[in-house]
Amino acid sequence: MDVLLWGVVPYLAIVTLVGGTIWRYRYDQFGWTTRSSQLYESRLLRIGSPLFHFGLVFVIVGHVGGLVIPQAWTDAAGLSQEAYHAMALVIGGIAGFCTLVGVAILVWRRRRTGPVFMANPSRSRRLRDLWRTLRPPRLVGLARRRAAAVGWAAA
Repeated sequence: MDVLLWGVVPYLAIVTLVGGTIWRYRYDQFGWTTRSSQLYESRLLRIGSPLFHFGLVFVIVGHVGGLVIPQAWTDAAGLSQEAYHAMALVIGGIAGFCTLVGVAILVWRRRRTGPVFMANPSRSRRLRDLWRTLRPPRLVGLARRRAAAVGWAAA
């Protein structure tokens, strides 16, 4: 099961991302727009958008950094494996929390502000469906991280 979840599924996700991007560009090239709804409501947008985008940047940089930084570098810096793990959990948790709060604010804004919702309701439905699709992997990842953190903290 571990090989499937952590060895196969990530590569399937990457293939789906690349394939979907190519397909979307090929068949809906002019549908890629940045239709702004800022004119309809900007108070929540000013809060949610930076939270989401900066949180997402830190999540991505953290994952890439965790993959490409060799253990020899952290050992040379005097950072133990436990401290590295704790730092990754704390900083990653904060970044993930900011991302989730930001997207929650943006979804709330989209669903509860009439003119924003009417600007493009089909995208709102797609976003809802995307979040429903991503819910099980998110919950599995959170449960595994929690189990690993509790096991690590108890040791």
